[in-house]
Formats: sequence, C-alpha cells, structure tokens
Amino acid sequence: MRTRAGLKRLLRTALAAGLIAVRPVIAGTADNGTFRFLTLSLPDGSTNAEYVARLLTANADGPVVFTITGLAPGMDYDPASGFITGRPTVVGNYHVDITATDGINTITQNNVPLKVNAAGGGGNAGATFNVNSLPNGTVGVAYSTILTVTNGVGPYTFGAVDLPPGITLNGRTGVLSGTPLTPGTFFCGLSVYDAGENNKVVKVVPLLVEPAASAFQFTTRFLNNGEVGTVYWDQWSTSGGTGPVGFGASGLPPGLSVDPAAGVVSGSPTVAGTFSVTISATDNTDTISTNLQMVIVPSSTSNLYWDFFGLPTGFVGISYARQPPILVAAKNNTGSMTYSAVGIPAGMSYSTNSGELTGTPIEVGEYPITFTARDGATGEVLTLTVDFVVLPPYGGDASSISTNLWVTTEKLKTSVPAKDSWIGQGIWNADRRTATRFDPLTDALRLQIGSYPIDVPPGSLKGTVKNYRYVSPRGHVPVVNVQLSLVKQTLKWAVKRDGISETVPGTLRHTTIIGGRGYLLDEAFNAQGVFKPALAYRKTAFVVSKGALKAVAAGKDSVTLSLYLADPNFHYESRVSTLRVRILDGANEILSKDFTALGTGTTRTDPKTGIAVYKVKASKDPANTDQLSQFVFLSSNGKMTLKLSRLRLVVPSTEAHLGVELTIGDRIYYTAVTFFEKRVGSFTTTMPGR
Repeated sequence: MRTRAGLKRLLRTALAAGLIAVRPVIAGTADNGTFRFLTLSLPDGSTNAEYVARLLTANADGPVVFTITGLAPGMDYDPASGFITGRPTVVGNYHVDITATDGINTITQNNVPLKVNAAGGGGNAGATFNVNSLPNGTVGVAYSTILTVTNGVGPYTFGAVDLPPGITLNGRTGVLSGTPLTPGTFFCGLSVYDAGENNKVVKVVPLLVEPAASAFQFTTRFLNNGEVGTVYWDQWSTSGGTGPVGFGASGLPPGLSVDPAAGVVSGSPTVAGTFSVTISATDNTDTISTNLQMVIVPSSTSNLYWDFFGLPTGFVGISYARQPPILVAAKNNTGSMTYSAVGIPAGMSYSTNSGELTGTPIEVGEYPITFTARDGATGEVLTLTVDFVVLPPYGGDASSISTNLWVTTEKLKTSVPAKDSWIGQGIWNADRRTATRFDPLTDALRLQIGSYPIDVPPGSLKGTVKNYRYVSPRGHVPVVNVQLSLVKQTLKWAVKRDGISETVPGTLRHTTIIGGRGYLLDEAFNAQGVFKPALAYRKTAFVVSKGALKAVAAGKDSVTLSLYLADPNFHYESRVSTLRVRILDGANEILSKDFTALGTGTTRTDPKTGIAVYKVKASKDPANTDQLSQFVFLSSNGKMTLKLSRLRLVVPSTEAHLGVELTIGDRIYYTAVTFFEKRVGSFTTTMPGR
C-alpha cells in the first residue's frame, strides 16, 4: 500500500513530466461571493461620439460570456469582454436585455435603460475608429499598420498610450510602426482629435506581440471583479508556452495576492475602486505581460464603481472640453457624489460635482492623477489612479515624452514576507531655483514600484540641501531610508524587512513624486529582481546629470553636458538621421546647433537582450563659430557627452532654469535643468549649499 506522502510524490513526478494535464481550479460561489451584475444601467450615448462602456459582473467562477439584445443601431458588443462600442446612429430611449454566464451560473438583467441623444448640436457624426483590434506583432520583427477613422471632418491628430515598447505612433498620419521589444497583449488606448468638430474620441483595443520563437500568450483577457470584505478568486491562464509557467502581478488591489505557480488570485480586497493591473507569465524562455483593469465595489450590497474605461489624451494648447462632456465619474450612487483629484495638469480642472475634466493643458507630460469619489449618503469611497498624457500639438504616443528621471541602480527582493526589500538610486531634473525648489517642510515625497509605495510626508526629511534624509524610527518595520540631494539632484532609497506583493521577472511601473512633480518609468526587472539600465528601460528617460556653461565673451563661451538617454524606440542612420541640440530660455533660443552632417554610428545586437544597440559620435567640426567639440552616445549604457565651444551665450540670470532639447532622427528629447552662477560668467548644475 502506498502512503499518502508516496502518492503525493508520484503525483508531483507525473505533473513535472507532463503526464497529467492540469485543469484550472474552479471555486464555488460559496467560496468567493455571489455571481452578480454590477452594471445596473448603461451610460448615455450620443450620435456625436463613439460609445465606450463595459458590462461588469463580480464574483465569477470562470470566464464570463455575455449576450446582449436591444442596443441602438450602430452599436455592437464583444461577448467575451462585455465591451460595448460603436457609434449610435438613432436618437432614442432603449431597453437592453443582458445575460452573463461564468460556466457554472447564468444571470440575467432585463430592461436596462440606454439613452441616446444628439449632444453637440444636431447630432454630427463624430470621428469613429475603424478598428476593434490591431494586427499581431512579433518581437524583433518590423511592424506597421495605419489607424483610420470615419464620420469625422478633420484634420485629425492621433494619440496613444500603453503601446508595446518599440512601437510608436505618428500623430499626423496615424501610422503605428517600429520593432516590438517585449512580448505580451497590450490594451492600447487610441485617441483622435477632430479639429473640424472640436471632438475627442478614445478607444481601447488589444495588440498581441508574440515572442520571437513561440506563440506564448495570455488567454486571460479580463479580470474578475470583486467586493471589499468578500473572499476573492480568479485564475489566469496562458497558451503556447514551453515548460512550467510562473505568474506575477503588479498593481493588485490591497488584500489580494497571486500564487506564482498556479496563477490563482485570492484574498479579500480592502479598498474600493478601479485598479490598473499588469500581470505577467514566464515560461522556460520568455516573460509576457498584459495590462488589465479590476473593479472592486465597496461591499457585497453595493454597486458603486467608476464609469471609467479610458480617457482621450490631451494636447498642448487644445481645449479638453467636449460635448458630450469627458467625465471621470461614478455610477450607481445612492446620494450625491463629491469628486476630487490630485495631480491634474496645469491649465486643467476637475469638477467636484460632476466629475467633468475641462481646461487647456499647457505643458507636455505624463501625469499620475489620483481621483477620489465619495457618496454623500453612504460614505462609500472609490479611488482611481490614471496616468494622464498630454502630447505635443502634433500628437504621437506616450513614448515620445521623456521622463526626466534616470534610475542608475535598482534591486527588488520579493516573495519572502518580512524580508522583502527595494533599493535604488537615481538622478532627476527639476526647477531648483530658490523660489520654486522642493521644500522638505511643505512638500511630500513618494517613491512607488508597482503598487508598493514609500511615502515621506512634509516635514519628515532632515538635513540641508546637500543631503536631506529620512530614516524610519528605531524598531519600526519596515526599515526605510531615503536621501535627497538638491545640490547634486540625486535620490537614494532603501526599504527593508517588508512584504512586497510585486513579482519578478516582469515590467513594473516606477512612480516618483517630488513635491508637485511626477515622474513615470516602466522598468524591466530580471528573475533576480535587478533592473539594469539602459536596455531595460521600457519608457524614454532623458536627464542632464552634470553640466557647465561659460558665458564671458563672444566666441569664447562653451557648453559641456553629461547626459543619460534611454529610448526603447531609438534608431539612428549615419548622416541621415537629424542631430540637433538647442538650449532654451522658455521659447527663446540661447543655442541652436545642427550637426547632422557630422554624425556617424555603428550598431550591433546585444547578445543578452536581442536589442539593437548604437554607438553614435560626431566627426571633427570645421566650423569657426558654434563649434561642436565632442558628441558621443552609447545606447548600451545610456551615457552621452556633448561639448560645444566658440559660442556666444547669454544666460538670463544667476539661477537660470534652461531647457535642453536634443533631436535624433524624428525623436525629440527634452529636459529642463537649473544652472547656478558660481562666479561671473561660470555656471554649473551643482547647486550652492552646505
């Protein structure tokens, strides 16, 4: 007779050999709450705008399939996701019947109201994307497709967020192109601004990027939703992988965690809201990821949730107002709602009563915004964090926005509760002039990896501008140490003896907020939890690490800059790709030098990552004035040196906050850094201080 332990050993052996097929564990409704609809009504539609909504359920015991009847003409739905899209063409009051099944239970909801009006004055058509998904791509293989729209007037400006690293969008033509670097299923937010109708449209569509040598991909496309205080269950799945698959997650709601071996998510959510979750899976060869949303309602008797499924990108100098209005608001509230937001871009505002976003953004950037909603009758609170993108007037995608933070070293240790750690350091650029610099007495500091934050409240940093420091009290767990030097524009952090729910390998979002300035980076960590710049950046990073200006006499002035640049979409062709540097005081040029004709480059393939790496340098400059003395860039480590001489510089003040703009090919990188006059005519980025 075999013992139970012996049977377990035989079972493990059979599983490892692939002799037994593993079927997903199915939970019952007694384990994870009652399968129910969260959607009680549908958002109003307009013949002047593309419709985007999604049916929501909670506590499903498997993948949900929807059936919908009674939608307005011009509208359609995806049975597997519950997304309702299209453009309604007929004004009216509709009554929609909905059925949902999770493979075990079937629920129905009849006569769900849907109102379609002609907001916008006469019901103009409004631009509509001609796409429900994007063509598949493959890592290392050139990719190209074009976005097209109908029903609008034009001209059009396109924008995008959450594109796969290596793929970019031309905002003028709508062409998506590049060479994908990372496999996974990317739910891309596509926007179009129709200048002829002053209309903005957003649509979320998937783009599958397969690994170079397999069809490994997620079959999980949407996450189960849950309730605060109710046991949660979900299981993720993949296909096409080789060998055992391990799972990871970033951004799960507090209270939930994933079993890395089984891909089962469990726990009890403790916070209500809509959460952006990046899930990852690793087989013997590749790590894939996908970005999804999870809704957690305040209780098992509440249906309060954010009516949010994507925002159009903003464009500098273009009003964000629209009819129908662009709302970040809640549904199914009992009393009146009160809204607030932290991190709204300059020039824009958020209505505390309606949740409408309006205004005209004035600065390009990617802004982490945290929205909060409160039901006045029940006191229920929802949160939502969104990375809102403001693009240049010509559009494009979020990868064209340079993050002015460079992480030089970083290591993450997870999965060992009470022993996890996160350690790193970086260089940041910001306005350090006396009147506007970071003030540790009034400004907060936040460092966050995925959903794990380190918060340093105002007044907690001690020291001087040379080295401000926060150390957690003795005996406090976790142990936290943060150092910030305004003099050298450096940042160091270490947290130890904590539990961190993030998993590696995978790409994690790194968020840093220093005072009122936010910095967002996507970073690829290896299986050891190490981030290695520069090839592991998944967003563009560009900083001036050190610089000096000499401004004493015409023909004798000079500029010396040490910089870091990482761009997943970097490409260079010798003497073809534009090379240009400008130094700006606001919109005024202090220096402009085009050295395209001097540039040469070599390329090779990095053996560990398969990424093309470049060495770009400039030959001797024959010019007698505005002479380029040196330019060298190594994309493998991101280091760049730029020197110019025989200049005539006019530096505006003893504390000069100047823009540094570098153009390489069709990519424009920008950062702003403060120079301080150490002695007459001699400026440096090192700030005076004790």
